[in-house]
Amino acid sequence: MQTSWSHTIFCPGSFALLGSIVLQDATVAARVRTAGAILLGKTSLSEWASFRGIVPSGFSGRGGQGTCPYFPLVNPSGSSSGSGIATAIGLAAASLGSETTGSIVLPSSRNNLVGIKPTVGLTSRAGGA
Repeated sequence: MQTSWSHTIFCPGSFALLGSIVLQDATVAARVRTAGAILLGKTSLSEWASFRGIVPSGFSGRGGQGTCPYFPLVNPSGSSSGSGIATAIGLAAASLGSETTGSIVLPSSRNNLVGIKPTVGLTSRAGGA
């Protein structure tokens, strides 16, 4: 059983970082794992957190276009759209994403979920994905 995401391949939806190696778990992932959570996997995200130009949310060069399970022709919205999609279709009971400008709240609303936006500074953003 994999007990850490450290030394795994990391790529925020982009071929530019293909093969990059994460040296340690993200702080949040390490803490929830220590508390007994079982992390099932990683999801797709909008390439470069949607700061790549004029492309729809949920699109990445590596994973293609993510689709909203309730409204397939609607933009899944937000850079954490893969986390919202995976939870909405039942692949996980919960998921973690990062909030920039709607990255949690927008996919939550499109996928009939409740999104909790962390207070900046109270949740660590250190470490790999």
